[in-house]
Amino acid sequence: MMRIALKVTYADGREQAVMVSAPDLIGFERHFDKPMTAMSTGRMEYLWWVAWHASKRKALTDLDFEAWVNTVDTVADDPNNEAEIVPLEIKPDIG
Repeated sequence: MMRIALKVTYADGREQAVMVSAPDLIGFERHFDKPMTAMSTGRMEYLWWVAWHASKRKALTDLDFEAWVNTVDTVADDPNNEAEIVPLEIKPDIG
């Protein structure tokens, strides 16, 4: 599963780590009627929308998107918030 680690910095200085995952990416595709690969076009709204969607889904905010955007200063990649690594179900045959 694809996960995107983001850091949301609010206008009041608070920071929040947000992990975007499948429900948020599927929500993106349904909302914008575009494949999730469209996020790489550089349109800022796409990244901010998935950060908001993940925050809303995880009950970190109860604001709608427009109101939430007005409280946020930046949304950026968060290399310190690593995605969970899932072990292999079957050990590889070595030899």
